[in-house]
Amino acid sequence: MKLLKWFFGLVSGLIFLAVVAVVVATLVVDENMVKGKISTQFESTTGQTLNINGPLNWSVFPWVGIKLADVQIGSAPGFGDEPLATVQKLDVKVGIMPLLEKKVAVDTIVLKGVRLNLRKNKDGRTNWEGLAAAGEGKEKEAVPELKAGSEDQSRPGDFEIQIKGIELEDVSLQFADEQEGVNVKLDDLAVKVGELVPEKPVPLRVSFKLENTRPVMKLDFTMSTDMTFSKDYQRLDLAALAVELNAAGEGLPTQGVKLALAADVRLDNKQGALAISDLSVSGLNVDITGDLSVTELNAKPKVEAKLALQNTNLKELLEIAGVSIVTADPKALTRVSGNIHVVQQGGVLTAKPVSIKLDDSSLDGELRILTFDGPVVRANFKLDAIDLDRYLPPKPEGEEVPGKEPEQAATAAEKPDFTALRKLDLEAGFSVGNLKINGLKMENIILKVKSRKGVLTMDPISAALYEGKFQGSIKLDVRKDSPRFSAKKTLSGIQIEPLLNDLTGKAQLSGVGDIKVDISGMGLDEATIKRNLNGNFSIHFRDGAYIGFNLAQAIRKATGQATSDAPQKTDFAELKGSGVINNGVVKNDDLYLASPVLRVTGKGKVDLVKNQVNYLLTTKVVGSLEGQGGSDKLKGVAIPVRIKGDLNNPSPSVDLEAALKANAEHKLEEKKQELMDKAGEKLKDKLGEGALKGLFGR
Repeated sequence: MKLLKWFFGLVSGLIFLAVVAVVVATLVVDENMVKGKISTQFESTTGQTLNINGPLNWSVFPWVGIKLADVQIGSAPGFGDEPLATVQKLDVKVGIMPLLEKKVAVDTIVLKGVRLNLRKNKDGRTNWEGLAAAGEGKEKEAVPELKAGSEDQSRPGDFEIQIKGIELEDVSLQFADEQEGVNVKLDDLAVKVGELVPEKPVPLRVSFKLENTRPVMKLDFTMSTDMTFSKDYQRLDLAALAVELNAAGEGLPTQGVKLALAADVRLDNKQGALAISDLSVSGLNVDITGDLSVTELNAKPKVEAKLALQNTNLKELLEIAGVSIVTADPKALTRVSGNIHVVQQGGVLTAKPVSIKLDDSSLDGELRILTFDGPVVRANFKLDAIDLDRYLPPKPEGEEVPGKEPEQAATAAEKPDFTALRKLDLEAGFSVGNLKINGLKMENIILKVKSRKGVLTMDPISAALYEGKFQGSIKLDVRKDSPRFSAKKTLSGIQIEPLLNDLTGKAQLSGVGDIKVDISGMGLDEATIKRNLNGNFSIHFRDGAYIGFNLAQAIRKATGQATSDAPQKTDFAELKGSGVINNGVVKNDDLYLASPVLRVTGKGKVDLVKNQVNYLLTTKVVGSLEGQGGSDKLKGVAIPVRIKGDLNNPSPSVDLEAALKANAEHKLEEKKQELMDKAGEKLKDKLGEGALKGLFGR
């Protein structure tokens, strides 16, 4: 801002010189002598030259005035012949008669064709240092300060100042800093102010062009308004304020930035209030309207705003900012609008209500920040419905290789910074009518979130899904560098087949079931979580089937019996079991499955880290298999079924050797019993029933 200070200081200096010239002009007639005296006085004061090459005109009554043309001010010594400033025209007049009434009446001040060339060399010297030194000497004569808000702003000897207007036209300023390698150029500066009469609207127009070399920047600026100020200068109104700004350069979008602002502004220093009404800000594909006010400016300012965001294409807005987002649904993020009422005073901010419309979803709620030190946040929001899958990146083409671990992505990724979360004090409530994420569909979701001293809890979490209910809680502890988590989840009455279909695209289980999970671990990436996962679980399903494998048919095939085209599934009336998880290895020893013809028990392990399964099912036929082309020969025989391989595509197989052995032993027992029965009958016939009883002690 020093550049503007020196610029207006120069203008003031020229006006001062003009007044001096008028006084001199009343004593002498020779114009050249007047010019010489002015130049001599200027050089003796500043050490820099002043040449008035054009005519010098003055008036004495009723206006003391002077007109200067083609004025040139030289640079400080050591900066060559390039002038510091040139002025094509300066015209200023002061009324004589108003002075008798303690009024300073100034006619329209005209300043045209100004060129300022400001330079700072590598040694830090400036080509305006003479003017600066002269100005610093004047600053010692301090003017008594007027205290804002005083009821009586007038003092004996004060003059009332009236300015008819100010016209600055074709003003350019160039600043070159050789130390910093910076070059700033201000072109086409134009300022037009009407007559400054209290309580009457004064037109104000400002425009300029700005170029900067570091960073590279180009800017066009225009402003217009009707300005009204009170007699005591404590109130200022800017009616129909309009500002337009076009900018391009480093750090800005390729196509540049175009902004337009319109509003009515009132600043009342006595009341300590600022009011901005009928506000409109547009540009960058954004259109914001509303009102804003600031009260208690002289004490503890209170800011209140009611703002509305008109329908905006958020995806295009982000692209302008250099952020490209590709979503599964091309229409996602293309319609965003909202309304917000914000009140902020001291360290407390309240946003109530908050209403946001994102595509087909509506979010309503309120937000309170009790202090920004932390911060301390309280919130409550309600979302009607959202399909989050629309906003995820499109799925890559082709099949993913099952069980393939990411190529150390988590290890190479930069560790997250949890500093903000450790300081956050949060209590929030969220509810969602309908939610879809990763294919899962949920309804009536309720979530309570708390965060204090690095511990984030979500408790309770509840939802209705797939004709059942979900209840759970999650805890994340980031007080240490390695984050830890725990989770408890209960699914009750869930239709498991549609859930698995939506979640994975392939359901291997059907039926109505209950699931309980209580797990803990550490890490945030998938690989680390698997390695450190611990806990326990239980499942209980009813009236379902294991899809993709017909256990009864596999038994018949393994024993050489006839097979059929029966569906590849194993029906069950009940399926239950429980297990423990130790460092990513799931162990289960009590699996139980009951169907009309089979009883199955199972035990084994699932290694989540290696994505492998090794599980043994023991099957016992309790009913007839003849209905599917089999026989009763295996009834009551325990048949082991081994499930091994990749977890995503396991290979179940009947342990044929064990099955045949069990079948042979079963037949041997049957034959043995048959022989014993026959031997007993023969002995009874020969010895008599009584003797036989005595033989066996019965």
